[in-house]
Amino acid sequence: MIHVLKHVESITQHRDRTLLEVGVASALFELVKAREVNIYRVSGDHPAQYLERITHVGADGVLYSSEFDDIDAVVPLASRPEMVACVEHSQIVLRHNEDVGTYVHCFPISVDRGVLGVLEVSCDKPLADDDLGTAEGFLGLYRNYLSLLDYSERDTLTGMLNRKTFDENLGKILAGMISQTESEDPGRHRRRHHDDGSYWLAVVDVDHFKRVNDQFGHLYGDEVLLLLARIMRESFRHQDKLFRFGGEEFVVVIRAGSEHEVEAALERFRAATASYAFPQVGTVTASVGYTHILPHDTIPEIVGRADEALYFAKENGRNQIANHEALCAAGKITPREKPENDIELF
Repeated sequence: MIHVLKHVESITQHRDRTLLEVGVASALFELVKAREVNIYRVSGDHPAQYLERITHVGADGVLYSSEFDDIDAVVPLASRPEMVACVEHSQIVLRHNEDVGTYVHCFPISVDRGVLGVLEVSCDKPLADDDLGTAEGFLGLYRNYLSLLDYSERDTLTGMLNRKTFDENLGKILAGMISQTESEDPGRHRRRHHDDGSYWLAVVDVDHFKRVNDQFGHLYGDEVLLLLARIMRESFRHQDKLFRFGGEEFVVVIRAGSEHEVEAALERFRAATASYAFPQVGTVTASVGYTHILPHDTIPEIVGRADEALYFAKENGRNQIANHEALCAAGKITPREKPENDIELF
């Protein structure tokens, strides 16, 4: 009982999602004497849903998010029948893996928005009733905290990440890029080469949104934003991060191997928006400005560059995408100069 309480105390101290996940997985690994514990996130839309492994605790240590190899990180949900049953019916599923002699328990991670993921506990034998109760208890604790985090981190209208979470998310990406650049561990580079440090940030703004609110009312304006959020989810991949900054402005952080991939994704979104028949309102378009994220950028520099590109798109016809670096190379905008000295104001 003391061990359980200590784990509960440790978990309830966390306000960071990754630390919370690692805390829950570590607690179950120790308390039920598991071979390994994994937490998966369910991404995508039915039937093309994916499982993204975000946390692992086992005898080989603790891994999370981008430390997984490509082959382990994302798999189609349909390739794991026990996971399908767990996600679709929101029930605990037990599978005997005869190849390695383990019993795999799958627990649905359910919140108000549905089943967000699966907690997987692998053991040498089926969990006894007491251990099942322990696992369900920690899962309940995890679900409650996820609901609290969702409430504080997500926009109430669209369900996207909100402005408050943006700095933290982008800060983690920048820190990871710097760490990858400076690391001298070859194994670390092999493990994360797929990430390649290539991130891009795009600012999306709905064209003439004030006219929508003035002509049709704020209820139809809200419906436009809801439908636009759906189009964004369909246009970008599960690993891309979508934020609502407020009003009609959104931000997308994209990981890609080339600028061509980014341009194709943004153009796909722009075209899908322009061709969609919004109820009562009809045609709505969006302008996009985007920029390449570099390891030693600051967040204001990144957003500032994307905003400059967005402003150019707005001033030159709207309903288009604009790349900051390309505009600078063409002499259409003047790149900002970084200050020579860092000055802190208090």
